[in-house]
Amino acid sequence: MKHNLLILLFLPTLFISSYIKGQSDFIAAEIELAYHCDVMTNASESRHRVMAHEKFIEGFGKLLQKEGSYNYPFDSLKWISKKMPENKSFRIITWEVKSKVDEYKYYGFIQWSDGKLLPLSDHFKEAEDVIDEEFKADNWLGAVYYHLMEVKATNGSVYYLLFGVNRWSKFENIKLVDVLFFTKDNEPVFGKPVFRKSEKDEQDVFYNRLVFKYASDAQMTVNYNSGLEMIVFDNLIPKMSRIPGQGQTLVPDGSYVGFSLDKNYWNRVDKIATEVMETAPRPNPVLDQRKGKKIFGN
Repeated sequence: MKHNLLILLFLPTLFISSYIKGQSDFIAAEIELAYHCDVMTNASESRHRVMAHEKFIEGFGKLLQKEGSYNYPFDSLKWISKKMPENKSFRIITWEVKSKVDEYKYYGFIQWSDGKLLPLSDHFKEAEDVIDEEFKADNWLGAVYYHLMEVKATNGSVYYLLFGVNRWSKFENIKLVDVLFFTKDNEPVFGKPVFRKSEKDEQDVFYNRLVFKYASDAQMTVNYNSGLEMIVFDNLIPKMSRIPGQGQTLVPDGSYVGFSLDKNYWNRVDKIATEVMETAPRPNPVLDQRKGKKIFGN
């Protein structure tokens, strides 16, 4: 009886010791990853950024496959976006690397709560019909996601809206609202025809995602507004740029457009705000103000 009592007293201590050791292993590994993450983001020379990223993605991938990694927050990796739905069934991790002058590459993982890990391979530049097609993990439309939103449609389907940004070129950025859902085999699929645009006396048009390409020296807002209960974004108009070589591009005009959820579809709502500014706002892009800041959140 005494032996059984001693075992019962010893088990919690053993569990706590194992947990502390596991956490310390993650902390030590995270310190090294944070160094590579900082270099791949902030180093002035592209070869240093690329070399640091090679070490980072190898080490990060191995660490994410370890037991207990799903519940570890990786808060020190402040250049990495980590988004998770309320039910915590999975998380999607994304980041960017400036591989050359004015060239960015995108990387990511989907990690499930049961430990399954799937890398995302960016093929945005080779993709065709981006607003109409479905894509998988191996031909993902690369972006850094800054917001994830779960949607439960009245037909019983569940999917997730992914709000992301891609620094497309020297002159243009892209913001997109992609749709992520899972098949019966739990395979992730990007793209679902849930966005609807209706025109009078014309057939409705459906899109798998929303994609906005705009001037890189402008600031465009795309996000869900809980007060209005709709996706709200800047209305874009063509304008000749003041930057040599940029030519005509799209910039916000001060008004807003949206998509409002009605049963199973997001319906376009034109001109939420009617007041138009004389000139479109053109502050520095948010992503260029990242030094020392954690803009993506957890």
